[in-house]
Amino acid sequence: MQPNEQDESHDNELARAAAEAWERLRPHLGTIAAVAGLALAGLAGWSLVSSQRDAELAQGWTECIDAVQRRDTARLGEVADRYRGTSAAEWSRVLLADAALDEGCALVFSDRKAGLERLNAAAELYAAVNADRPRGLAAERAIFGLAKANESLGKLADARRGYETLAGEYPASPLRGLAEARARELGGESAARWYDWFEKRDATTAPTTEPAAGSAAGEPAAAGDAGSAPAAGD
Repeated sequence: MQPNEQDESHDNELARAAAEAWERLRPHLGTIAAVAGLALAGLAGWSLVSSQRDAELAQGWTECIDAVQRRDTARLGEVADRYRGTSAAEWSRVLLADAALDEGCALVFSDRKAGLERLNAAAELYAAVNADRPRGLAAERAIFGLAKANESLGKLADARRGYETLAGEYPASPLRGLAEARARELGGESAARWYDWFEKRDATTAPTTEPAAGSAAGEPAAAGDAGSAPAAGD
């Protein structure tokens, strides 16, 4: 067979193969077209949802930051509810817990009942955030905040476990050093004595006659920490 004849024979075989493939596919062309259409529609839908989610996330952060600047806790609560499942909502809840912790620590010296209510509210808020398994710095702040709230409530064992959890699970956290220090201090007798004195004192009396050992029970929270527990020296 000459080269031209071989080429023609090869072309004929390809043509027959193509024709046979077409005949096999023809009964299913409608299904194939439908599947392809669905795939394209899905891709377009995913792109639309993705862009909507991006816009929603950006709007959530805008409202969260605005609420923080205005010190508007009610609006923070709205952001947490409206944008549930987003990082903006997650941080709004952490900031609401921080606000409750700060308020409780301030009130507990002048209005014990009101202060304890706010501290318990803070603990519940932090616990709710932790239950949703946040990631990154939000998780660190929620664990640390819950430990601070428990410390302020005199739940020293729970507080110590919280500090140890933070230090163990987030060794690179900027809060690790403070958490380790608080865990060590809460494990000492001086901390137990100070909190025992604090629990028994009259709520309307300023803590100026605390036991000398109280100075070892803790240090004021560092700037930017979640709240400031009523530890000795605060």
